[in-house]
Amino acid sequence: MRTSGNPAGQLQLIIRMEKAMSTAAPTAPTGTFGDHVAESHLAASASSGTAKKVELFARGASIGWLGENGGQWCVVTGSDAALSLESYLYGGILYFRNAADTSRYLSVSDGYHYVGFYNWIGATGWVLNGNVLTSLYTNAQLSYWSTDNGYLYANSGYTPLTVVFH
Repeated sequence: MRTSGNPAGQLQLIIRMEKAMSTAAPTAPTGTFGDHVAESHLAASASSGTAKKVELFARGASIGWLGENGGQWCVVTGSDAALSLESYLYGGILYFRNAADTSRYLSVSDGYHYVGFYNWIGATGWVLNGNVLTSLYTNAQLSYWSTDNGYLYANSGYTPLTVVFH
């Protein structure tokens, strides 16, 4: 961050940053790192919503339901195999997780931007505006390439989908 090329202003910015930092010695953590992460997840679950299945629509017609294959990639499936998702807010960002496996979060991959379930470290946020679910990672609506392919994406170059939570 620049402060109009004013060295005194830059120094002032540094001083402000130093005031915000603690100079007290940190206390040693207790338990394992995994325990700490698990506690963070428990805190996040306090703001979780009701688990709901997600019906998918392309051009106004139902194409199926959000499910997953054995590799935890999201696919279009029948209602009998549909997953239930829990929504929750964490840090002001909307996330979704698999209600049957709450350690797995709806996420978007690099490359073709496949949608699948990943651990908290790889979780990506979403925006739900009416029936449009948009990835904060790609800024693209939930989409699919074809019913023959069956995979779900967050890719603006593919057919956009709308969703209904049941």
